Amino acid sequence: MKKYVAVFRSKTDALSFIDDMRQSYSYAISVPTPRELKLGCGTSAEFSLNAISVAKRLISTKKYPSFHSIIVIEK
Repeated sequence: MKKYVAVFRSKTDALSFIDDMRQSYSYAISVPTPRELKLGCGTSAEFSLNAISVAKRLISTKKYPSFHSIIVIEK
């Protein structure tokens, strides 16, 4: 099972992204940033494959100055 994680350098941007996802009726939750990335504030946003298009649209149209990347984690 794949999960998608949007990584931010700022907790404020991560939480703003999660709020924007939810306002777009897409599932998103706050998760710890994977340690191996050694990056950011420690808070990232997890969402499902169903929400990837919404996430990409938000990232391209909204201002999240601390956005780093979207990573895929397979379990």
